[in-house]
This record gives sequence, structure tokens and C-alpha cells, in this order.
Amino acid sequence: MAGLAPPPEWNPAPHAPRRGRTVHDLFDWCVTRWPRAVAVRHGERRVTYAELAAASHAYAAGLEDAGVGPGQVVPVLLPRSPELLAVLLAVLRRGAAYAALDPRWPRERLAALIGRLDGPVLVTGESGPWAKPVWTVPPAAFDALLAEGRRATPVVVGGDDPSAVFFTSGSTGTPKGVLTAHRGNVRLFDDWAFAPVGGGAVMPQALAATWDAFGLDSWSVLLGGGTAVVLDDTLELARRLRELVAEEGVDTVFLPTAVFHMAVDTDLDAFRGLRVVGTGGERLSPGHARRFLRAHPDIPLHNMYGPVESTIAATGHVVRPVDCVEGTGVPIGRPFPNTGVHVVDGERLCAVGESGEICLSGAGLALGYLDEPELTARKFTDLPVGPGGARLRVYRTGDLGHWSDEGLVYFDGRVDRQVKLRGFRVELDDVERNAREVAGVGSCAVVPLTGPDGGCEDLSLFYVPIGEGTAPPLEEAGLRAALAGRLPGYLVPGQIHRLDMLPVLEDRKVDVRALAALAVRLRGRGADGEAPVGPTEQALAELFGEILGVASVPRDASFFSLGGTSLTAAQLAGRLQDRFGTRLRLAEIFDAPSVRALAPLLEAAAAPAG
Repeated sequence: MAGLAPPPEWNPAPHAPRRGRTVHDLFDWCVTRWPRAVAVRHGERRVTYAELAAASHAYAAGLEDAGVGPGQVVPVLLPRSPELLAVLLAVLRRGAAYAALDPRWPRERLAALIGRLDGPVLVTGESGPWAKPVWTVPPAAFDALLAEGRRATPVVVGGDDPSAVFFTSGSTGTPKGVLTAHRGNVRLFDDWAFAPVGGGAVMPQALAATWDAFGLDSWSVLLGGGTAVVLDDTLELARRLRELVAEEGVDTVFLPTAVFHMAVDTDLDAFRGLRVVGTGGERLSPGHARRFLRAHPDIPLHNMYGPVESTIAATGHVVRPVDCVEGTGVPIGRPFPNTGVHVVDGERLCAVGESGEICLSGAGLALGYLDEPELTARKFTDLPVGPGGARLRVYRTGDLGHWSDEGLVYFDGRVDRQVKLRGFRVELDDVERNAREVAGVGSCAVVPLTGPDGGCEDLSLFYVPIGEGTAPPLEEAGLRAALAGRLPGYLVPGQIHRLDMLPVLEDRKVDVRALAALAVRLRGRGADGEAPVGPTEQALAELFGEILGVASVPRDASFFSLGGTSLTAAQLAGRLQDRFGTRLRLAEIFDAPSVRALAPLLEAAAAPAG
């Protein structure tokens, strides 16, 4: 079929939802049928569908008293918990949209985002001061709330109404707020093959609510009658997977691509006992997929794709051994229900096998960017890609891809400087702008560091220090600390290098190819400094070197300056537990990232009490 246009039937025909038109419609459908089933587990806590529904109604009544109503966007700053899920449902019941924020983000960034939202209150338990009045979540005695039966005034909400705002990295340095609608979730979860309705899926809820993929391990479960097992840390999921299957009865799991890769590398047998595995967010490595399928041929592996502008996921594919050939890439699959995929060159539909820009249409499309009509008009446009050349509203993803002759979509790369890093979409310009605003930084440039499969594994920041009076030049550690105070953790480059000047091409543009090559060399060479002292430090240095692939590890060199990332830090925690019998939290590794700093923690944990 190569050379011919894709047949229209490769995009599924639109159809109306059968269980409801909003997120809370689908949830209430489940409450009616399985009121006593456990909806959420968090540690020792067990919350039934009826209890979670009652809490969401009670919270909605409280939000109504606080002035929350239809069309508003309510910032929610809460840790993962059953209360968070009840609050999000409560906001939706009020006809409003939620904007989930992360308490770990820098206060400056939180304050700026909260100020952009029009909700009358901030829902949080975090201490202020805040620019908005605070609505504090009442303690959730779920059984008491069920008995109380408090409810808000009913509000009519439809599928086209806003449901959530997700902030993404912006090329201007200002995060873009993507405003999604109820219909985007409903099109996926009304009849979700990955976690079938009524199938009783038990799934870890590990993804942050700040990311649209949060829906894959929260709403996908709660809108289908399953049980969400709330975890406190996404990166712990790969290490605890074996334990969750054995002790919590987990049978369904979604892992961001980089976390899936890490789990395959570190404990391939941990997947045993699962009913289904999903992954997405970045390019799936054929080698990792092949290893998984060989070890677990009876566990379906779903590879999913989709930007936030198309609400969570646009395509999916159950990976086959034939898909895992190096050099061809694993397909991102076929469109989900009420979703259209169009590969275009300008406004022309590309032929089968021809690479072009992936554009998406259908019920999953976001309403646009919050308070940015010009950007919305530029990215969401009409193209003549429908049946008979009909014009459809589409989102231009900036991703390159092609249709295969069997009706599968393949991802071919990016058309701009946007990258996917550990499941997050990152604009390199955003990181550079924040770095330039740090006192003592002159010119700077960020380049992605890619792995063997071509996916972005980390960022490398190069900068030239500038004089600030009599102050000494800014060192790498100082710049890292400054960026950690300005940016979420996933935006802070794993490698930061000081240069006397940036390499430039003849047209005076920064030579990013030269920087990328330099980043690779610096990543693998190790570092200079004092050698480790004593058996604990020497053992730690060996582990650092094995995980990071560096030749030498000085006792004062940071794990992260040597090329470590959040993912490899989780791997290090697992190796430390195996080697020393001590489980360190990721926060402890971040706070004490050198051999010299970590050794006392391990020795103290191993010392006999008394």
C-alpha cells in the first residue's frame, strides 16, 4: 500500500459514550454498581467507592461555600492521597477544572502559577503565605462523611466543559497551561481495553497529578470499578513492583517509558504475576521490549503515545516480537476511540510510509491554552484531512511519524527543540532562560543526552560564568542549587559544565553538535579528586561507576554531576539495599550525593543499636 493515501477507516468512526459524558458521570456509574468495593488503598487505609463518592460530595459542598463554581480553574496543592482524589472529583462536580500542583516545586514557581488561575481559593494544607484564600481539606473520616451525606447544589456539566489544566514547559520560559475537557477522558475510559470496566484491575497510582498521564493510573481505575493503590513516589514503583504484586495483589501497571526500561534492566522477573503492562511518554526501546516479551510472553505490553493537547493518549499498540527489530522502532499504534491521526506535509496528507508531522483530531483535543488565544490558534488549526477532504480541527504535535502498510503509526522524531525526558515534555529554551537568569551566568546552552535507543535520558547544561564584582566565578554546584530553587526537579539538568566560551559556528550560532559530543565525552570520563577512603567508600565508588559507566569516582564528586539522574538514583537505592541491607530514601541520596556523604549514612544504619 506504500505510496497510497491511508484509507479513512484507519481512523475509527466517532460514537457517543455509553456510560456518561463527564469524569464524575463514569465514576458515579461505578459507585452505583460496586459501592462497597475498595476504590483506593493507601498504606493501611481502605476507601470504598461509596466512601470516596461521599467525601467528594462533602468537599464539593465546602467548595461551593468558598465560591467555587462552573468555568473556574481551582489550584490544588496536595500530596498523593485518597483526599486528593476526592478533592479532584469535588472540583469537577462544581463544574470547575482543577490544576494539580506539586508541593515539591519551588515556591516562586508555585506562586506564579497560582496567580494565573481564576479560582477563588487554593486547596492545600501547605503553610502560606499564598496570594489566594486557602480552603483546607477537612480530615477525611470517610465512614463519617458517608453517614453525613452532605451534598452541594447540583451543577450541569457536559463533555465539552473544562476538567483540568496541565502546565507544560514553555519555549518562552513561561509554562503553558493546557485546558482539557471531560470528553478527552471519557473517550478513553468509557470502554478501556487496558483496564476493562468491571474487570477489577488493581493498579499502583504512582504518577503525579501534575502530569496528564496521571489519568492512566487513577481515572482509568476509578472509572472502571478497579482499585488504585496509592504510592508516594513514582520512581519507587520499579523497585517495589515485585512486592506490590505479591503483597498488594497488583495485576495492572503503567510505567513511564524510562521507568519501564529501568525495571527491565534491574529486575525483569518482577513483572511476573501481572495481567497487563502499559508504557508510554517516550520512544520505547526495541531491545527492552524484546527482553520483556521473551521473559513474559503471556503479559500484553501496551505502548501508548499522545501529548497533553490530546488528553493522556492518542494511540496504542500491543507490542509483538516482530515490532522489536532494531532500527525500525516500536509502533505507537492505532488511534484510540473518537481519535484521529493524520500525517501531513503542510496541509497535504502523506502517503503510507511517507514521514510527516503527526496531527491529531477528535474528542481528545484540549480546549486550548489557558489565556493564550494566539498560541491556541497557531497549534490547534483546521486542516482538510477528514473524509472527502473535510476540514477538521487538529493539533499539530511537532512530532514526525508515518503510517505503515498495516495501519500502524510509527514515531520518527521531533521537528523542534522539544524533548521528552522521563515522561515530561521539556522545552530546552525554558531551561536555558532560567539558567541565564541566575546571577553569575552569561551565555549558556542545553543539549539532550540520548541513550542507545535514541531517547533523551538527561540534559547537559553548558554555561560561561560572568564576573559579579569581586565575587568568584559561579561554580557548577552553585548553579545547580540555584536552578533547583527555580525549577521542578525534572527540569534541572543532570550534568552542568562550566566553559570559558561556548563553541559557535560561522553564522555565530552555538554549535550544538559540538556541545553534544562534548557532553558525551564528559559523561564517561569520570572526574578528578581525592580517592575514596575505607571499604564503605570504596564499595560506594564501585557502585557509582557501575551504574553511571564512569572510570573514576572521587569521594567528593556528586552522583548527579557524574551523570546520575532521578532514575539512576532509584537504581542506586536498590543496589545499596542489595549490597548493604539498608534501604535509603531517594531524598537521602539527593541530600548526600557523594561517596563521602553517603558512607556515614550506610555505616550508621549498619551499626548495632545501643
